[in-house]
Amino acid sequence: MPERSAADVAFVPGAQFFAVNPDSTTLRLSFTTHNPAEIAEGMRRLATVLRD
Repeated sequence: MPERSAADVAFVPGAQFFAVNPDSTTLRLSFTTHNPAEIAEGMRRLATVLRD
């Protein structure tokens, strides 16, 4: 299930996508249904969360 940050960015912990030896320090981002401007805005929002 995706998690949602305070910056209104949804992400999925990456460990769920490893066949073996899951890495809990990763995350999975989906960008296939968004245009470049929406992707850039999402990355900007996520960056503010990761910097805190």
